[in-house]
Amino acid sequence: MPKKARINEIELLRGLAFLAVALQHAIAHYGGLKEARMEDGVLMTILLLAAKFAVPVFIFITGMVLFYNYDGQLRYGSFLRKRFSDILVPYILWSAVYFTVGTGWGGDVGQRAGTWAANLVTGKNSYHLWYIVMIFQFYLLFPVLRLLMRACAKRVPFKWRAAALAGAGLLCLLLVYNLFRISGMMADADIPFLTPFFTAYADRNFLYFAFYFILGAAAGMAPERWTYWLSRGKAAYLAVFAVLFGYYTYVTVHSFSSPDGLHISFNGLSLLRPLMTLFLTSSIFVFYAWSKTWTEAAGPISRKVMNGLGRYSYGAYLAHALMLRQSYKVDAWLFAGWNVTLRMLMSFLICAVLSYGVTIALSYLPFGKWTAGISSLPGKKRMSVPAQAQQTVRHFDGN
Repeated sequence: MPKKARINEIELLRGLAFLAVALQHAIAHYGGLKEARMEDGVLMTILLLAAKFAVPVFIFITGMVLFYNYDGQLRYGSFLRKRFSDILVPYILWSAVYFTVGTGWGGDVGQRAGTWAANLVTGKNSYHLWYIVMIFQFYLLFPVLRLLMRACAKRVPFKWRAAALAGAGLLCLLLVYNLFRISGMMADADIPFLTPFFTAYADRNFLYFAFYFILGAAAGMAPERWTYWLSRGKAAYLAVFAVLFGYYTYVTVHSFSSPDGLHISFNGLSLLRPLMTLFLTSSIFVFYAWSKTWTEAAGPISRKVMNGLGRYSYGAYLAHALMLRQSYKVDAWLFAGWNVTLRMLMSFLICAVLSYGVTIALSYLPFGKWTAGISSLPGKKRMSVPAQAQQTVRHFDGN
């Protein structure tokens, strides 16, 4: 199969999405400090809303890349083997690292190993690993999802496809709207495996994130049409983004004040809310359009930096929670007494530099692909987690 044209903005978008994740986690830590004041809460709210695009964009890119590259024959066995070796193996190794530095292996080793294995399946060995568990569900179900998307494309006339996509979005909104109702029904049914999937682990159930993947799939199946709608719908999605950005800023800041004093909390900005889903969908359009414009205007050096941000983003994602811990030590040593927002930004920058530095260093080791998801050794294919040899576009997990 001949190589397809490279979608250059994907690399930048992946890198920016990782940086947004690291920023969100830094905000979550510093927002809870007793030294934080109202002005810190306001600034952090604005930064957090600007960074909320990360997870939806990761999922969107996954759908776009898979459907863009796999429009021919799919060898499912080879497809899954690559995902296991290049996504799950680094995930398993980093899960062991986080379990070791967290709860540890003290006591009954067999019992601790069982706890680690259970956390491995659920993504609970660290707060950020839930995403790997969630996104891998799309890989497992990709043949079915591809079959459904192709069937819809054949049966829906071209002029109605945008409306059909909007209809799919409404169905997904209804699913999120009824999340707690579904959770209650499944709890009453008490079905092994399925009940926890819709209750305790609903936040990593792929169904509640499906529209971002479907939108990406539609873009991957018709990239020229995606570019057309990205340009034509600019006024609409910018308006939705701006209005909801302002709304969430207001309600979040308003919630900080209580009879007991100032309590900075961002619980109202959780991903699985219907209105938040609409905001996040608009953010996909906004940041994709911005990345496309910036990439097209970039020179050779800038494009090399953008490619590096995307190429090493998977390993950086796996490492960043540990690097954030190290940044807090630097913060206590150098920045104590500073403004909380400035301390948060310094920790974020330290985390980003360390995460990329560790990933790049690991990628030059013989076992680098197992730990960083990519090998930078001479003679190796410089592709992060490729699906097959002909693949030319990668997403956050490198596919």
